[in-house]
Amino acid sequence: MLKIGVDGGGTTTRAVIIEQANSTSEIRVLGRGEAASSNHYGVGIDVAAANIDEAIRAALDAANISRADIGSYGFGLAGACTPAEQSLVSSKLASLVSGKSFVVDEDAAGAQSGAFAGGPGAVIIAGTGANCFGVNEQNQRARADGLGPLLGDRGGGYRIGEAALRAICAADDGSGASTSLVEPGLKAFEVDSVDELVQVVYQPDFARNRVAALFPIVLQEAQNGDELAQALLQDAGLELAKSARAVLGKLQLSRVAVVGGVLENAPTVRASFENHLREFISGAEVIAPQYDAAIGAALLVKN
Repeated sequence: MLKIGVDGGGTTTRAVIIEQANSTSEIRVLGRGEAASSNHYGVGIDVAAANIDEAIRAALDAANISRADIGSYGFGLAGACTPAEQSLVSSKLASLVSGKSFVVDEDAAGAQSGAFAGGPGAVIIAGTGANCFGVNEQNQRARADGLGPLLGDRGGGYRIGEAALRAICAADDGSGASTSLVEPGLKAFEVDSVDELVQVVYQPDFARNRVAALFPIVLQEAQNGDELAQALLQDAGLELAKSARAVLGKLQLSRVAVVGGVLENAPTVRASFENHLREFISGAEVIAPQYDAAIGAALLVKN
């Protein structure tokens, strides 16, 4: 059985072709492809569908496989969380699958499916944004956070960068603790002072990804011994642990897989997350994902 899985995010869309035998432990990757964003909220439904198709075509070319040989398609897409969103996207993607069976679900579902090879468990995702998503043996689902930079994403790169900016401003006017984040933080925005920073961040076309780009600076200064930077990373781990606690508790789960650059690249965040989670839930087990989200998307089709 040949399957295509698509992991579609706000920046990149990744497609994979897998050959699946009788069990998910027997999976062979035949080809991969990439394209630009497929979050319809960011690029529009037509562009999102075109980018998904481009990623699929690239994977087919890499594997030297015809579309006619594909048995099913699984899509784990940002912006496809609710039934209404999934219906909208499904109607647009129907023409791409040539009458084959397909499933449209949210991107976190693909990540969870990949992490546990289609089985039960929760995944904590911390990249630019952050959320936790789980499925138990009864196929019940639960989610915490994933609400974007204004309403949530606690523990994600954007919120860490935002906290760093606030700390820089507080250090500058003397109302907050001194921190070595000031000089590299201002430099990242190509300004020399907080007054100039204000003029940059309040421009109508200011890109929020510039805030998330401060995460590596926080990480570096924490490694250099800056106590405030270390505290920001520790707080991020605590917030991620709270999200995981909510999902694990609702679903009566104990295993959580970690995904995303914040948890993978920041040992302080990872340690804080694990320590707090085990304080919250005795016996909680933190694991590495078995497969990536694109393979997980392919596994969303149960056949």
